Formats: sequence, structure tokens, C-alpha cells
Amino acid sequence: METENSTQFDHAAAIRSWESRAPWFRRALARAGLQGKLIFCFLVVLMATLGGSFWLLSRQGRAVFDRVAAEHAAEMARALGLASQTPLERKDVHELSRVAGDLLKHRDVSVVAFYDASGALLTVASQDPDLDPTFLPDPKKHTQDLMQPFHGSLPALGRYVRISAPVITFVPGPPDGGAGGGGSRVAGYVTVCLSQTDTDGALHRGRVSVGAFNLLVMLASVPLVYMLVHRIFSPIRELVAAADKIAAGDLETEVAIHRPDAIGTLARSLNGMVRRVRTQQKELEEANRQLAEANRDLEQNVQQRTSQLEAANKRLSSEIAEKEDFLRAVSHDLNAPLRNISGMASMLLLKNRGAFDDEIIHRLERIQKNVEVETGLISELLELSRIKTRRQRTEDVEIGELVREIAGMFEGDLGANGIRFVVDSTLPVLHCERSRLRQVFQNLIDNAIKYMGDGSRRPGEASARKEIHVGCLAHNDEAEFYVEDTGVGIEEDERDKVFYVFRRGRKAAVSGIPGKGVGLASVKSIVETYNGTIWVESEVGRGSTFRFTVNGKFVAKKTANELVVAG
Repeated sequence: METENSTQFDHAAAIRSWESRAPWFRRALARAGLQGKLIFCFLVVLMATLGGSFWLLSRQGRAVFDRVAAEHAAEMARALGLASQTPLERKDVHELSRVAGDLLKHRDVSVVAFYDASGALLTVASQDPDLDPTFLPDPKKHTQDLMQPFHGSLPALGRYVRISAPVITFVPGPPDGGAGGGGSRVAGYVTVCLSQTDTDGALHRGRVSVGAFNLLVMLASVPLVYMLVHRIFSPIRELVAAADKIAAGDLETEVAIHRPDAIGTLARSLNGMVRRVRTQQKELEEANRQLAEANRDLEQNVQQRTSQLEAANKRLSSEIAEKEDFLRAVSHDLNAPLRNISGMASMLLLKNRGAFDDEIIHRLERIQKNVEVETGLISELLELSRIKTRRQRTEDVEIGELVREIAGMFEGDLGANGIRFVVDSTLPVLHCERSRLRQVFQNLIDNAIKYMGDGSRRPGEASARKEIHVGCLAHNDEAEFYVEDTGVGIEEDERDKVFYVFRRGRKAAVSGIPGKGVGLASVKSIVETYNGTIWVESEVGRGSTFRFTVNGKFVAKKTANELVVAG
């Protein structure tokens, strides 16, 4: 519960942290929910549509008004040219000023100017008496702009459209119709500027009207959009409410939504899911009931088996104790007469060696040796019985150093038999019983020396080799040791028997080698106390390799990485 609460607290803190860093509009959208986001998106689209139409209408309206004003100015310039043809020919400034003054009475006309044929300004009339006429271009120098509208703006005139037109006069021909007469010529130029203040005002009023209409449409759309979205989300809210009830454990809840669209499909899927969950819950309850009954039976069986195991453990402990008592008694009862026999033989030899003949002395010495052999055998059997029941103190043991000590102990036997002793790899540090591991390697190396024979020869070698190799390989969860020799080898049918007590090879090559048949049984028992196994690989005439494993938990970590990885 504490973990769940802390998780929820961290989640809420993360949300608050995000809200503190996020922009205000993102926080507002996050709190508005899906409906608010849809309404917002719809209003944004509507605003973009109305704004675009408003901009397009304003632009097109202004273009239309500008075009109409230009056409009006062109018509007025042409009419004025016709009306002022005679005064322009006479360069009658007074008459031209009167014509211009009459024309200024029209409220749309802002400026009227007359030029002679050379482009010199004759007269100019303006709604603003202080207007500087230099803003008007010389039509003589800009003949390419004649009859072309120009839109401009001045503080005194506001927005205006200007157009210049030539005044053409026709020259009559000779009365007799002869050649060299008739035609037309430019009598001068007229420039008219029409004010667009009225059209701009009308355009502004149109914009205000359209903007007000758009605003009314926006305001009217908000409740309509809200009702539409609310109606669309109504079945979704029903689905959410039903899902909350189902999550709370009410599996009788079903959604009554009959629609042909995706929401209806979702509702039908939810109802189907609830029915399946109901069925599975009933099946689960039945399975739990059966499991509870089985658990009751299992508990009874476990109690019964536990009682049986406790009784068996008591019997086993009693049998082990009886076995140890028996072994101690046998050891004492066998060792006592053997010691007496050995003592009597020693006493007879000590007191009467000079009186006895050689045969008697030989027999007494054989008695002593046999007593020593039997005493050693009894001791080894007792030690074998104690390996798994009486554990010794464990410590970190350098196996490499231990093997070198054992090799030094066998140095005389190795040299006498011409055997080469080789350590192939790094040997780890084991947390183990030193004397037990010494016993393992000592038995295996001793057997390798005793059963070396004449050695073995590989194909292509001139002479036989006598070698003993010791090494270790690393596996995922254990260390594998091996003791390899080039001796006489073991028959295939005897390999599985060499680890049993009193089981030795029967062939002539090994029958004469001294041994009690207890050493390998002791090795197997010691290896098994370290969760390991032991086996032998052998080829007659080529040698044998005894391999055993030790669980990785007994291998010191400081040497685990130094071992050779087994391929």
C-alpha cells in the first residue's frame, strides 16, 4: 500500500511539475479535456474561415473600387479633353482655369491640370489651394503612361487615382481636296485626379458590417458547437461510466448503445468482453473451489508425508548412530586383537630372533605386515564413513599450492619411474576442508603413478611418454578439475565400478599393483559433499583422465576470472 501511494504521489508531483513548466495555453488545453479541445479546434477553424473570407472580401472590394475609380477618371479625362480642345489650342489660361474650377465643383475631383503641346503647365486647380503641383508628372515626358491609371496618396488629398490624357485636334484639308492637308495633332494634355475617400469610407463600412456579422456568427456558434459536441460525447460518457463500474467489480453492467457507427461497435465489444469476464470469473471461482479442496487434500498429504519423513529421518539418524557405534565397536574389537597379534609377533622376534630359523622369522614378519595392512584398511573404512557426517573446518585453500605440495611428496616416486608432472592451468582458491581436498588429489595422483606402467605412445612418437597433467576448466556455475595420466588405462566395463569400495581392475596389468579399493570411493564421497560429480575417461593403452567438479559457490571470486573457459 505504501508503494502504491508513493507511486501515485510521484505521478501527481510529475503532473504539477509539467504544468509549472508548460505554457499557459497548453495547461488550459490539458485541463479542458477532449470536449474542450474539440470545441477549441472547431472555433479556431471557424475563425480562420471567417477571417480568410473577410480578408478576401476586403481585398477584392478594394480592387473593384480602384478599377471603377480608374475607369471613371479615364472617362472624365477624355470628356475634359474634348471640352478644352479650343482653349488649349489658343492657350487661353483664363478659360482653362474656369473649366477646371467648374470641374472641381464635383466632389470626387481633387486636381485638374492643363499642359500645352510642349508639356508646359498652363494651369492647375485643386481642392487644396496650397497644394504643390510638382507632384504631377510631365505628360510630355511620360507619354507611355498616358491613359494609364496611377493610384497614390497625399496628406492633403488622401487616396486618389490620377490619369493623364492627350488632347487631339483635327486639321481640316484644302477646300479643293488636294493633297497636303488634313490630319490630327496634339493640342495639349489634361490631368485629372479623383479622390477615393468616399469609396474608402464605403469599403470601411462594409468591412465593419462583415466583421460584426462574423462576430455574431462566432458567438452564435459557441453554444451550437457545445451542444453538438456534448451530444456526440454522450455515448462515450456512458461507456466511461460503464467501464468505471466494471473496474469496480460490477460485472452485471452492460451498455445500452445501439448505433451503427464505431461507438456502437465499441459498446458491443465492451458488452461482449464483460460477458466473457463474467464467464471466466465463474470458471475461476469453480477452479478456486476445486483448488481449495485440492489444497486441503494436499495439506493432509503433506502432513502425512511430513510425519513419514520425520519418522524416516529419526530412523535414519538412529541407523547412522548405530552404524557409527557399530564401526567404532568393530574398529575397537578388530584393532584390539590385531594389536595383540602384532605385539606378540614383535615380542617373539625381539626375544627369539636368534633361536628361530628363517622360515619362522619370515612368517612372523608377514604377520606384522598383514596386521598393518588390516589396521590401515579399518582406519580408511572408518574415515570413509565419517566424510559426510563429520565435516572439518573450512578455509580458503590455494589448490595450486596444495597440488605442488603433493607433487613434492611424490617426488621420489615420480623420479624413480621417470614420470613428468605438469600443471596445465591456473588452479583456483577453494573455500573447503584442506585435508579432504588433499585426500582427493593425493589419491588421484597416487593412482596415476601406480598405474603408469610403461607409459603410452602417440602416433608418430618414437618413445612412450610418462606424464601426469593436472588442470582446471571454468563452466557457468562450477569448476572442473582433472588429473590425466598416460598409463595403462581402464577397461570400458570397469570404468563405472572403480568408485565403489573394494572394486579394482581384474586384468593382469593391474592385478599385482597394491591397493585396498577404498581410495576412489573416498574421493567420490568427498566430491559429492561439494555438490560435485566425478567420472573417468579412459582408453586402454593410452591412459586415463579423472574429472571432478566443485560447485561455483566454493570458488573464491578473486580467482574465478583466471580460469580457462571450457569450450
